[in-house]
Amino acid sequence: MPTSILTSLALVLPFVRLPYSFGPIHPFGILVGIGVALGFKLAMRRARALDLDLERFERHVVWTVAIGFVSSHVLDTIFYHPEVLLSRPWELLLIYQGLSSFGGFFGGVVGFILYARRHGVDPWRSADAIAYGLPVGWLFGRMGCASIHDHPGALSTSPLAVDWPGGSRFDLGLLELMLVPMLIVAVLFVARRTKRPGALITTLALLYPPIRFPLDFLRASDADGGDVRYFGWTPGQYASAALFVVGLALLRRTLRAPADPAPPPSAAA
Repeated sequence: MPTSILTSLALVLPFVRLPYSFGPIHPFGILVGIGVALGFKLAMRRARALDLDLERFERHVVWTVAIGFVSSHVLDTIFYHPEVLLSRPWELLLIYQGLSSFGGFFGGVVGFILYARRHGVDPWRSADAIAYGLPVGWLFGRMGCASIHDHPGALSTSPLAVDWPGGSRFDLGLLELMLVPMLIVAVLFVARRTKRPGALITTLALLYPPIRFPLDFLRASDADGGDVRYFGWTPGQYASAALFVVGLALLRRTLRAPADPAPPPSAAA
């Protein structure tokens, strides 16, 4: 039986595309904005529980997120669309033209470290406060990806595939969206068990790669509108492997840290 007929008979998820834009406003941007707002609110709540300077922490978050967004687009262009650098290099300045999750992580880390060193911020407690809100923000970000189907996967008749125009295939944004709640539960669980500096950021660094790495094997090939491969792996898989190694180093450091941070002088007085 032809593949097209098998695909049409398969029980797959419907392909739903929200209206892409209402003038300058579009679903992806709205969902990402909601995610940033909710993630920030949760991060501030955790910062308060960890006795951080809230005004300084707020600036720290803004600095981290801003550099993360810029890096997200720049690295997406360099690693996923290298041909653009030669034909249309000015697109590096068009931040809204494509974003890379790991590119955002990398830039965010750079911005985080620069601000922490310049302003003498406790990096571990500040990182944990950000990590407390990050999975919720990530959930809405992946909702945005699923709403515009910008991460096409391989053709499939799996019940988790989407009835894509031209044949049912996996939607990697949707698949990851289904798994992100596990990160939220894990972070909430660890946060209730300890305030050990570094515990939450370590949790994310260890748990996200096992979600992301295998999913990338389900992506469409670059010739079919998916991600480019370098020696068989996507850039996201290389980044996942690197993040997991970093997570192991963070785990070693976190387990050696005191169980709870010492209270600030104002609290002890």
